Amino acid sequence: MRTSSGSRPRSVVVRRPMNDHGTMTVEVADTRETRHLVDYESERVRRTLSQLPSGTTVPLTMARAGGRSNVWRVLDFHRDSPATRADADRARTVD
Repeated sequence: MRTSSGSRPRSVVVRRPMNDHGTMTVEVADTRETRHLVDYESERVRRTLSQLPSGTTVPLTMARAGGRSNVWRVLDFHRDSPATRADADRARTVD
């Protein structure tokens, strides 16, 4: 199910890198809330995020993927933001 974002990019810190099932755990930097990323707008976004190690800070646009649980869909990965540039050497972008 696709949800409308209505949201702005949020800086998140990777707490658990993507596992074999395509799920990763991040913490929203300004609120410290934990989110489980389980769905991705495109295969390119999924592949890019799968390269990020723990501790990497990246800005993402996300929307809830489910109504009752803390699972999220990544709508966009903002590569050109200051937070992403700081970690650019830690992640390999796959196009």
